[in-house]
Amino acid sequence: MLNSIKSDKMFEIKDKDGLARLGEFTTPHGTIETPTIMPVINPNRELVSVKKLEQEFDTQILITNSYILYKDQNLRDKSLSKGVHDLLGFSGPIMTDSGTFQAHVYGDIDVEPEEILDFQRRIGSDVITILDEFTEPDDSRETARKKVQKTIERAEYAQKSKKDGKSLNALPVQGSVYLDIRERCGESMGDMNGDVYPIGGVVPLMEDYRFQELVEVIIAAKKGLGPRGPVHLFGAGHPMLYSLAVLIGCDLFDSSSYAKYAKRGDMMYPEGTRNIEQIEYLGCECPVCTSNDLKDLKEINKKENVRLIAEHNLWVCFREINKIKQSIKEGSLWELVERRARSHPKLLESLQVLNQEYQFLERFEPRSRDRASLYTGQESIYRPTFKRIKNWILKNYRLPKDGPTVYFELDQSQKPYSRYLREEIEMLESYDVNFLVSTQMGPVPLEMDEVYPIAQSVFPSHPVQIISLEHYKRKKKIDELIRWEGEKTLTTLSKSKGPDFDEMKIRATADYQFGKGAGEALTNGTLSYIKNNKGRIKNVKLDRDHILSIRHYDGFFTLKESGARILLDEFSPPELRINVTEESAEFNRDGKSVFSKFVTEMSSNLRHGDESIVVTEKDDLVAIARVFLTEEEVMSFDKGVAAAVRTGFERSKDTPI
Repeated sequence: MLNSIKSDKMFEIKDKDGLARLGEFTTPHGTIETPTIMPVINPNRELVSVKKLEQEFDTQILITNSYILYKDQNLRDKSLSKGVHDLLGFSGPIMTDSGTFQAHVYGDIDVEPEEILDFQRRIGSDVITILDEFTEPDDSRETARKKVQKTIERAEYAQKSKKDGKSLNALPVQGSVYLDIRERCGESMGDMNGDVYPIGGVVPLMEDYRFQELVEVIIAAKKGLGPRGPVHLFGAGHPMLYSLAVLIGCDLFDSSSYAKYAKRGDMMYPEGTRNIEQIEYLGCECPVCTSNDLKDLKEINKKENVRLIAEHNLWVCFREINKIKQSIKEGSLWELVERRARSHPKLLESLQVLNQEYQFLERFEPRSRDRASLYTGQESIYRPTFKRIKNWILKNYRLPKDGPTVYFELDQSQKPYSRYLREEIEMLESYDVNFLVSTQMGPVPLEMDEVYPIAQSVFPSHPVQIISLEHYKRKKKIDELIRWEGEKTLTTLSKSKGPDFDEMKIRATADYQFGKGAGEALTNGTLSYIKNNKGRIKNVKLDRDHILSIRHYDGFFTLKESGARILLDEFSPPELRINVTEESAEFNRDGKSVFSKFVTEMSSNLRHGDESIVVTEKDDLVAIARVFLTEEEVMSFDKGVAAAVRTGFERSKDTPI
């Protein structure tokens, strides 16, 4: 049962786009929305006041270094007597670091792991960080392994000594650039049921623009951790990295970069960094840039102007986070990431890792979105949403007829293509031919032209060719590929009594959406259709029973009770299913959402947004629901909605109570 291994009680996913997520993280001093940034505060050198951060920037959470507080006798005494919140003058959550980064910079620090852990608890930190061992990028494999082992031992001590429940533990994932060590470390930390999972030892990679390795390290850590969260990317303070990091599953960011950059006159932007002396036109709409003259800002020797540049940097960081949140809500984060990646060649190069990690990323990628996917450059074709349908067409799509394949060439503005080919389809339906349309993203079976993302994508007019015609012909073992040239093409074809175009559409879409065999099961009988005034199918009936409706915004099906029962008979558990407890089933029958804590089993093939069948542990039909969390996420979270019930069904008379 999934219930027995669920653990994450402080973090809840509220919305998501692939691995990116909008979450709520509950701490002793309040709940914060993620993703977010945690400005670093040094009480000895406070460039932007905490009061301003809280009141003007709406900062939800701060981070400060407990080692600095510990080593300064005055700050130490104040922290212990008043608490860190009173010391900094902040009412929200505060996370404390342990001194690991100082050890990286200076070579060693004068404090024991147990001492700094206890100190963080005593000063009332909301999130305390263990004193982990910083793994350098140039560490040998054996050195990295030993450091990780020490880090794991310290994490185990932190978890065992956690008594009051007032502080949350941050268990960092280390491992240098050794991906298997990173993954094993992530798995160990996740198994300990920590509260926050920082990814440490990555600042040197960011400083040296080794973004490809950075992405590999983050993904390796995520593989080990699973969907647990929140995940904190230590030292990531530049907005040009935020969207990419969020895309691959990071939730929290910290850095003192906003202040460090300001002291040398550097202004941050989502596209990079510009020194104030190089700027002739501000081109920024933050409060600092709209309220101050560029000439005055260039006088960076004045402390006041350094503060203003630091504030500009913070505004840019927070606004980038808001853009990312909006992109998650509307399903356009991949496009934002690709645009940001073009700000630096090394960042663009890092997107190659996403292509290589398709198998991992696809598990969290929705099958459909509420908006079209926009092409931004050659790297767009490697998004999981495009690769998934390409792979399925090449490996799993079954040609409905034995004859040759006729292909059409249309402009991409003529979508869905079948709407512009009605006459041609009617002429060809009685022939032994398969239909293919040559699109900007390559050849696509015409009966799938309304399925996301075929109709719901915008490509340039020149061919991008995810799949070439010759490659398609070879992979599908097609003997003859014929270009449509009007009625004269008919003279070379043979008549057939195979499925008509509507049935071909039902079969192909069902197989892609639900799995191999769904199309045949859902068309095994007499089909009839209800169509709109444009001739598009709205509802599908099998032997007069309404089994399916078509969502016209993405071409996929919504199931009706009869259709769900057909699929339950066709597919063995747990495929297509979300199993719930009897207690939950009664609420789900009434249309109430399925919550993670009540899910006992779930198909690993279900993706965010998929149509799923809710059943009891005895496989009795309960409801049809739209998936929100994948099986891996449901396994990890005790809080939140797993699926939104669309239609609940009364208990069958034959079902025992």
